[in-house]
Amino acid sequence: MKYITLSLFFLSTLLVSCADPQEKKVQELKKVTIALHDEVMPRMGEITELSTDLKDLREDLKADTTDSAINEIGVINDRIKSLDDAYEGMMQWMADYEPRFEEEHPMDSAVVYYEQQRTYIERVKLDMEKSIEDAAGYLEQ
Repeated sequence: MKYITLSLFFLSTLLVSCADPQEKKVQELKKVTIALHDEVMPRMGEITELSTDLKDLREDLKADTTDSAINEIGVINDRIKSLDDAYEGMMQWMADYEPRFEEEHPMDSAVVYYEQQRTYIERVKLDMEKSIEDAAGYLEQ
């Protein structure tokens, strides 16, 4: 009996240690994806603030009908659109993200899904950082 119990213990240990490598990959992809999200999510307020500052500046320039003011308004509009697009990208990613995708789909599909989600949130991160940098740089001029 002692040998049977010991054998069952080793067998169960072996089975656990041979867990599906795709499941491990899914967990790692989810961890990286959420870490990227958590890194840039706090900057959403910064986007809103910069957008408001640019809109205020645009309002101040609307009274000026010179070509240079009109050109500046065009640049400001581009910066605002970039900020808005970055903000919307994050909101869309959060709305579409399925944190339990692997529970209802095969593991190979889950790996593909979470790789796509990692790529998507990396793009969102880059868009947010660039739009913030461009808007802040413009306002500092």
